[in-house]
Amino acid sequence: MSTKGICRATIAVLCGLGAFAASNRGVSAAEARPKPTVEQSQPGATVESVVVLARRLNPTVAAAALEFDAAVHKIGAAGVLADPTLVLEAWDVNRQGVAQRRFGIEQDIKLGGKYELERGIARSEADAARFQGRATVTELVARVIATHGEYNAAYEAVGVSQEIKRRFDEILSLLRSRYGATSVDQQDVIKAEIEAATAEGDVVRRQGEMRSAAARLNALIGRQPLAPLAAPAGFRAVKQINLTQVLAQARAANPLLAQAGAQTDSASRTKSLTDLNYVPDLTLGAKYVQRPRVADTGEFLVGVKLPLQYEAKNAEQRAAGAKLNAAQARTEALRLRIDGEIADAWFGFDALRKVIQIYVARQLPPARSSVDNARNGFEAGSTDLSAVFEAERRLRTVQLELLKLKVELQTKYAEMERLAGGSL
Repeated sequence: MSTKGICRATIAVLCGLGAFAASNRGVSAAEARPKPTVEQSQPGATVESVVVLARRLNPTVAAAALEFDAAVHKIGAAGVLADPTLVLEAWDVNRQGVAQRRFGIEQDIKLGGKYELERGIARSEADAARFQGRATVTELVARVIATHGEYNAAYEAVGVSQEIKRRFDEILSLLRSRYGATSVDQQDVIKAEIEAATAEGDVVRRQGEMRSAAARLNALIGRQPLAPLAAPAGFRAVKQINLTQVLAQARAANPLLAQAGAQTDSASRTKSLTDLNYVPDLTLGAKYVQRPRVADTGEFLVGVKLPLQYEAKNAEQRAAGAKLNAAQARTEALRLRIDGEIADAWFGFDALRKVIQIYVARQLPPARSSVDNARNGFEAGSTDLSAVFEAERRLRTVQLELLKLKVELQTKYAEMERLAGGSL
């Protein structure tokens, strides 16, 4: 039998066994997914399932909550009277004894609304700690979403590689059983062996990438790296949102901007407090006086602290004013930076979304048609076996590149949500 006849016979057997059926139908990554190996009750199937655990288990979130709790407790210690002073005095002490005994109490009192300003500063600092905690959680959620996208892409890549390996193994098996020992036929077998081995190596590499992504995801959640995860159910759906909407939401809900606003408010109240440096504080006191052979009497005390250290007080006011201006400048710089980062993320997101549409509409169909044409040509004896493998590799490249683009899209969308302060 001629070489072309052998090729036709081989392809007929391949078609009969369905070796090329998957290529002919254009098997999608979802159809090629490996079977789940863990119970579906485990987290990992959806982004929401891992985000909930991350909010609850991640120690960084717990630390932020404790810092806010500490700041809240400081409010109770701010703007309160200082501890009073208990006074015990003995007057005219000589060999005959003590002529007078005085028992009293003294209390320092601040005037001019200083206590309320101190409480306001503590409340602003507590607000800053609360917004810092929100920023920590928002950043964590964004990282979890991006990492889950990588985990999902790695999982689908394993399915793509396993499907290609299966088809290459079938081709190799049939070539070994059907081809003779001629040099031409032997070269086809060698080519098939090389392609099958390459496909097997690619499966191993993709499986390693999937385990690596799972370990990173577990670490973000707050679990052990080898903790089981459910098979991902697919990429999270993203909305088509315009840049103006994202910018508006960020200015209203970005926790870092809110934190900067709280710090500016604290600096403003501190400046107001230093402006009261020239308002004197009082010391009030009362004493009970005991004298021998004389009726007991009482004494009352009013003391005024004179604000005579003008240079020191002026320096405090200037320092507080500089800190307020610095806080306001930082807030404006942060707003501009966030606006720029949002614009950068949005333009990247918009471009990726369009590129993915191009891949789906104009890359995948020709790549799948190329596999069909190569198969048909090889069946007719007009195409070399290498063309079949080349078409398979081209299809695989397009599928894997599409997965990478989807991961980038998820990452950009998560970045926009982080900057916007929550879900879009």
